[in-house]
Amino acid sequence: MPRPIIFDFDGVIADSEVLSAFRDCLTAFGFPTSEEEESQHYRGLRLKDCVAVAERLHKRKLPGDFVDVYRARSFERLRRELKPVSGAVEFIRALGDRPIAIASSSGPARLELCLTLLGLTEPFAGRVCSAADLARGKPFPDVYLHAAKTLPADPRTCIVIEDGTHGVQAAVAAGMTPIGLTAGSHCGPDHGSRLRAAGASLIAENYQDVASIVRTLDAQKT
Repeated sequence: MPRPIIFDFDGVIADSEVLSAFRDCLTAFGFPTSEEEESQHYRGLRLKDCVAVAERLHKRKLPGDFVDVYRARSFERLRRELKPVSGAVEFIRALGDRPIAIASSSGPARLELCLTLLGLTEPFAGRVCSAADLARGKPFPDVYLHAAKTLPADPRTCIVIEDGTHGVQAAVAAGMTPIGLTAGSHCGPDHGSRLRAAGASLIAENYQDVASIVRTLDAQKT
């Protein structure tokens, strides 16, 4: 029986992690941040949690206009350069009537923009969940549990496709089965091992691997 699938968004559907303007904005505002630091400290978190982490690490407050500047630069870059993760659109469109949802740390406006640009608004209509609307973000399970309710589905039956360590931890905490995906342009050779260390026992290098793993999970009893 087909199991519900809940997708993270950035780095799983949208190949947008490499388009993040957060590191560039931090550096431009006098908070120098490397790509490695961005990956370690910020990737997969909500914007407000990223701001809190930056202020803690740098021991000072970000300027009052930082968030507005970041959002403007980020949206501009997405409109100009956004592409899907290879194979993602085809995989989603082949799922038919299988229950699917999105559980993302990105805000609703950003998700709406990206889904429109990728032509994927319809498949996820009414089932796009943002952790920005919740009291806690990833690595807490709240956004995944909320997504399961939109399906509706028992969390224990849900498959999660994640590219981030915080998201994998959130999926495990929700009692779901995470597939760690390393197909995004931001994923280096050690990305799979990071996801595995976070709790993803199943690792997929591409959406062909995802499809094979999903078939295996569908055949198992939950």
